[in-house]
Amino acid sequence: MYAAIERYFLIFHKEWIMKNKLFFHYIPLGFVCFYTFGIYLYFVPLFPCRPNYSYDLAGFVCGGPCYLSTFVQSVYDTIVDVMLPTCVLLIFNLLMIGRVINYKHKVSPSTQVSNKLKKSRRMILQLLAISLMTLITWMPWIFIILVEDFYDPSFGEQFITVFLHYLPYFTSFASPFLALINLPEIRAEFKIVKTQVTTALHIPNLTHA
Repeated sequence: MYAAIERYFLIFHKEWIMKNKLFFHYIPLGFVCFYTFGIYLYFVPLFPCRPNYSYDLAGFVCGGPCYLSTFVQSVYDTIVDVMLPTCVLLIFNLLMIGRVINYKHKVSPSTQVSNKLKKSRRMILQLLAISLMTLITWMPWIFIILVEDFYDPSFGEQFITVFLHYLPYFTSFASPFLALINLPEIRAEFKIVKTQVTTALHIPNLTHA
């Protein structure tokens, strides 16, 4: 989420961000890090469980931390820690796509704004690819958790256990590769490998001919 916001402003308001780097880069980044650490330090090891609360040793991750059994904390975690970042990510991506399309239709290709968009093309593609993957992995999770919190606690439980629980981790592992694949050096290497493979496949055909 933070990367999406910062990259959006770096593309369209770079001078403003660079002049106020302390307030728009270091302080928000520090807040995100400390908030994530602090909230889950409270929710998991420090949260006071009910006296009769017992972990389900036969269940998935032993039934989860006990704060998930309390309505207020569970809903807060779902809305603030899961839904809000995903919605912000979606909003800033739609804003960026909208502004890029708007500039392409209204701005001449030779203008400074058009040149800035061309220079930021790689950053835009990287951000959209990573953000799209994040949205795909988190939107089903959010839908199922909301139904569990407000309607049926057992809704989609097996689907989360088997499919969705580990899917968000895939985004973290894939993000560096999505960023690297747009680098000119990597693309040049891919072209070389593709040429070598194509040549190797054609050699047997020439031999038989």
